[in-house]
Amino acid sequence: MKNFRKEVLKSGITLITEKKSYFNSVSIGLWVKTGSAYEPMELNGISHFIEHLLFKGTRKRTYKEINREIDLMGGALNAFTGTELICLYTKVLYENYDNAIDLLIDLMFNSIFPKDEIEKEKSVILQEISGVQDDPSDYSMELFNKNFYGNSSYAFPILGTEDTISCFDRKAILDYYYSHYNPSNIVISAAGNFEHDKIADSINMRMDNLASFFCEKAGQKEFKTDKVFGDFFQNKDLEQTHFLIGLEGINRSDGDFFSAEVLNTILGGSVSSKLFQEVRENKGLAYSIYSSSVFHKTDGYFYIYAGVSPVKFKLSKKLIFEIIDEIVAGNITDDEIINAKKHIYDGFLLGMESTGQIMNRNAINEIYEGKYIPKAQVLKKIEKVDRISVKKIAGRLFSNRGNRNISVLGRIQ
Repeated sequence: MKNFRKEVLKSGITLITEKKSYFNSVSIGLWVKTGSAYEPMELNGISHFIEHLLFKGTRKRTYKEINREIDLMGGALNAFTGTELICLYTKVLYENYDNAIDLLIDLMFNSIFPKDEIEKEKSVILQEISGVQDDPSDYSMELFNKNFYGNSSYAFPILGTEDTISCFDRKAILDYYYSHYNPSNIVISAAGNFEHDKIADSINMRMDNLASFFCEKAGQKEFKTDKVFGDFFQNKDLEQTHFLIGLEGINRSDGDFFSAEVLNTILGGSVSSKLFQEVRENKGLAYSIYSSSVFHKTDGYFYIYAGVSPVKFKLSKKLIFEIIDEIVAGNITDDEIINAKKHIYDGFLLGMESTGQIMNRNAINEIYEGKYIPKAQVLKKIEKVDRISVKKIAGRLFSNRGNRNISVLGRIQ
């Protein structure tokens, strides 16, 4: 922890840094604690829309100058929007850290949201939405979220809908931006070869007077996350039937977090998992099948995805549920526990070879846990997971057969 520092800057931004002097790079991310789940229904997609507009010009730079500048640094500049978080991030050589901060601060706090670019970007995002609907695996995931979360804002597609995107105007965008993107709602995470005080000074110098433009507190929202269980079918003439099974999960700060990660790895999170080996390798029912765990601020869920021939859908579904029930019954070997833990353990250590992964991990821990979690502590928690703890979390999450959602896209025979 000696290389980690946390400081709340005078602008209200929380700065967290971890110095790694043996790297030649620096990764810096501006994390906004908002996302599609914070949006009212009529503004669904506005967070992602704002993400696009941040790159369309600032008071200091045109969009061409933004692209040219990051190219001249030989670095990477990108952004993403999620249900609860938005991130604008870059990775550059350590000698370019000050220029990178100048660029990130300019994009996040000085963007001008040109009216003509708003209209052009509507067309771009509508094409992006169409692209999702044209890709059965992506579209099945979107349908699953809608079915699984019902009336909750977690059901909203991150991209928005054709109706909401078409109605956005500059005033609505600016109102939402100034109420959700205020500095006190932002964490800046940096990892790599630099000095914390120099990073802080660089941010402070550029944030003078900018905070006054924003609402004093970020827009808050009470989240309803009640899940909907049952069977949902959308018929579509596809070569494959794509389906997702949703199961109960936990939030990110739950004490059983690492047991749940081991459970997911055994279930379908690796190529040696039960689902991959039984459904794909042994029975040849699916080319693509996997499970994943999703953790939100207040809840979470597991899901299983499979793409199968329509004639194999019923058999595949039956086999998947049999595997889940066997896990609940304790059909997990010590070797499976050991192998899953090694998969997670080694994957975590590999991630620590990247300044980008370190930056991401520290930001997520700060936002969801409110603290720095040392590498040694993570490894110790992984090591402590055993067969008993995995069986316990499997029973806790999977034993109620009524708490299962299945969303199907395609033909069924």
